Amino acid sequence: MASNVKNNKKFDDFVISGERSQQITKIEHESGGWTFFKHLYSSAMFRLLLLNILMILFLAPAVVVIFLASSQLTALSSNLPYSSTFGLGIMPWFGIEPYLQQSTLEISTKMYLWLFLAIPVATIGFSGGFAVIRDSYWTGKLRIFKSFGNGICQGALPFLPFTIFFPAALFGLFHMNNALASSPDWLVIVINVVAWIVVFVVMMFGFLFLAVSLLYKQGVAKNFADTCKLFVRYFFGNVMTFVFVILPVVLLYVINSSFVTTFVLTLMFMFGMIYIGLIWMIHVMRICKHHAR
Repeated sequence: MASNVKNNKKFDDFVISGERSQQITKIEHESGGWTFFKHLYSSAMFRLLLLNILMILFLAPAVVVIFLASSQLTALSSNLPYSSTFGLGIMPWFGIEPYLQQSTLEISTKMYLWLFLAIPVATIGFSGGFAVIRDSYWTGKLRIFKSFGNGICQGALPFLPFTIFFPAALFGLFHMNNALASSPDWLVIVINVVAWIVVFVVMMFGFLFLAVSLLYKQGVAKNFADTCKLFVRYFFGNVMTFVFVILPVVLLYVINSSFVTTFVLTLMFMFGMIYIGLIWMIHVMRICKHHAR
């Protein structure tokens, strides 16, 4: 009895109210992400794939921008005058290095500027998709379009600043590394590690804020305040969960293998966005229930 009183006091420092489940028949779930995924896959496989594709469509503009820029950089390098007679690499075009640097800078700058428009479009996909997962976890049934539309209305605007921050951070990191080109390698590594940690923490907070906004109708200021408290209270759990959320994307950049890349891309196309939504939303639902009234 004493332990129950102690546990109740632990979660009495702030209260989250106004859950958005009042209009639906809610079924309490205690299953984890994998168990719930198997339930959805067995009961609504085609709708699950449809939801994943729908969310990916809103990521497509950013993917297209990055792909076109990468293609331009590859074509630029392959079309430069280069001779390898007798095994000696010779660039007969004097001034080719400044030209290459300037062209790379122009292509990259255009890519990042376009990403300022393309990445925020993903706000729609995350907001709508996370809301579908929220409702399916509450009801045990996967219904897409109504929940998707509700999610856009409930979460897109609060999450928008974070999807604008991300391309801004990428743009800043790109120019920062250009400015540090003549600096010692150790200094460049330290600054980049610190900068990426900041980006990671800000985006983790943004995803937490999105989930809270989708779960509770309290107003932006109250949801933001509660997100700050949840962010600090469950910091290590949030970090570990977010690491698992972004793990497939990290693998695409870290592992230099065409087979692994193709395999991961295939899984991402089939279930990647569902994977992100299930892990993150179930995690946030579980930590919020301790404070919900």
